[in-house]
Amino acid sequence: MTTFSSSDREVIRFLFKREDWADLYDLHEEFGLSPAQVLDIVERLAAVNFADLDGIKSRLTPAGREWIVAAREDIFFGTDNGIWRPMGDELLAAAIGPSSPYLPDLHLIDRRFFIKLALENDVESAKD
Repeated sequence: MTTFSSSDREVIRFLFKREDWADLYDLHEEFGLSPAQVLDIVERLAAVNFADLDGIKSRLTPAGREWIVAAREDIFFGTDNGIWRPMGDELLAAAIGPSSPYLPDLHLIDRRFFIKLALENDVESAKD
């Protein structure tokens, strides 16, 4: 586990606060994580012997507690920019001038719509 999502951090923090077994349903309920998310995170911790998993209960191992203390800066203060949403500046498109005409992206236009529209107008004008 080298990059940590916000859900990874919450699960690690939750388990670290508990001295004994924690019910995984409590994680689901408190943080709004899906049961699959909770189980995935705990199984990844168990795979490297940082957590014990028993049915729907989990707890950190002594090695897991030591790892959290040793890696707390990377876990809780690291960034997960590759996983999270882009910032506002990244979402802004290149600005166009106020006097520039709007030109639609032509490859996104469904030409069949306009052909059908023209044919319908021709049929209506022929009826009149």
